[in-house]
Amino acid sequence: MKYPAFMTKINRICAYISGGIIFSAAALAVMESILRKGFLSPTTWSLNLTSGIFIWAAFLGSAWAFQELGHVSIDLIRDAIESKWKSAKRMPRRVMSLIGYGISFVSVSALLYGGWKLSERSIELNQYAPYNFKFHLFISYSAIVVGCVLMLMTLVFIILDLLKGEDKYL
Repeated sequence: MKYPAFMTKINRICAYISGGIIFSAAALAVMESILRKGFLSPTTWSLNLTSGIFIWAAFLGSAWAFQELGHVSIDLIRDAIESKWKSAKRMPRRVMSLIGYGISFVSVSALLYGGWKLSERSIELNQYAPYNFKFHLFISYSAIVVGCVLMLMTLVFIILDLLKGEDKYL
């Protein structure tokens, strides 16, 4: 099974949105610096807004990082095992990859659960950000849920890809 094209498109769109958020946050930081140092008139909202939306950039871009192998990976053990036990299907490396992606799946699932609980709690308690620029914390916490769902879908397709014998994610 090849990695599905629709997931590639979804993750690419999310990566572009993530990049746009990072660019916007950088522009806000530059604007804030100019206003603060150049005009002695800092804003009361730009840092708060940046903090509130940056979580979206991190979680929207994370599924794309899995898909494009852009995450940190330490291949020392896999490479050592593969060099010692050669096989036609690269089975030792495949097994190690499956274990690694399986651990990632469990970790992201736990993060999804925590994000879901935070989102629920923010709604129950009607929590707002403790900044001058008030926004409901559900807006930030829901980024955890959305990002984790995308990551889990991506991980499922990567694991299926490995089980079918594809080599991209080795």
